[in-house]
Amino acid sequence: MHIIAPEIGMVGSAPIVAGTIPLALGAALASRIRKDKRVTVSFFGDGAAGEGVLYESVNFAALKKLPIIFACENNFYSTHMPIRECRPEKNIFKIAKPFCMQSYRVDGNDVLKVYETSKEVVEMCRKGRGPAFIEFLTYRLRGHVGPDDNIQGTHRDIRPKEEIEKWKKKDPIRRLETFLVKEKIFRKDTLERIDREVEKEVEEAHQFAKASPDPNPKELTRYVFKEN
Repeated sequence: MHIIAPEIGMVGSAPIVAGTIPLALGAALASRIRKDKRVTVSFFGDGAAGEGVLYESVNFAALKKLPIIFACENNFYSTHMPIRECRPEKNIFKIAKPFCMQSYRVDGNDVLKVYETSKEVVEMCRKGRGPAFIEFLTYRLRGHVGPDDNIQGTHRDIRPKEEIEKWKKKDPIRRLETFLVKEKIFRKDTLERIDREVEKEVEEAHQFAKASPDPNPKELTRYVFKEN
């Protein structure tokens, strides 16, 4: 989960809850100082809304009018705790209002709505009218730790089966496919062919990984510390 690729604008990710928010804040401050018209987007989950660093960052961003978008992916569960058990107010986008910041709540499973809102907010930040906060309502179709979310004995998932089935009907990929076919942008058989090609590519990558040799234990600390 420790990934960085500055050459494409990825300044870093880390598994610490809310840990990347201040990193994004720093990147936005740098853009403001350099006047390079870049917009920083900080992605985090609903669990991060319980961390103090988010509020500190939102306050500083609003104070300095930084070009940053706080994008909260709210899937209603902080790993395994329902949002109703850890927040008195489930509308997370409202936390930005006391800081005089534009805030939005969007159907995160509607690809087109996500695109339209994001495009609008990016342009707003580029014009110096940022920052902004967007709460995307979405859901994990799998458990937090994979298909076998086995944290309570033999129980596979703490979420109600009816809830999971309800959200499966809102699968963003299938919803977009329906739109593309309805609007005659793609034919159904074309999308099915793309699905098969993607499945083949993923399966080949999986088989390659399984057939590859295990890493050399002597390289465990490689790239961790600065090397001469």
